[in-house]
Amino acid sequence: MFDFFFQGGVQFMTFIMLAGLTAIVWSLLTLIRFLKVGFITKRHLDAILFLGSLSFAIGLLGQGMGLSQALSVIQSMPNISPALVAGGIRISMIPPITGAILFSIAGIFWFILRYMNVKKQEA
Repeated sequence: MFDFFFQGGVQFMTFIMLAGLTAIVWSLLTLIRFLKVGFITKRHLDAILFLGSLSFAIGLLGQGMGLSQALSVIQSMPNISPALVAGGIRISMIPPITGAILFSIAGIFWFILRYMNVKKQEA
């Protein structure tokens, strides 16, 4: 796991993980609040989706910047092996995939909490 973190680029992976883990922690805090108070505000639910989608967006930005840097190096080199290019593309996919996984987890939390909130309000 730490290999993926370092291969994906420490700068972007740090922000991706911060946004994604904040979404998960916020989800758990919202669940605790729901169990105590009995309802969840729209802002609490929106924050979960926002933080999850932020992790995915940062991942896409990291991939774009990484590919841009790689393509500028490839342009300056006359003979680049296809295996090297394929390896670079594989590495560039790490940040958006990590962001997408964290976004999916946040989305599942959002859906469950929203469902619980609606059912509680209907009762």
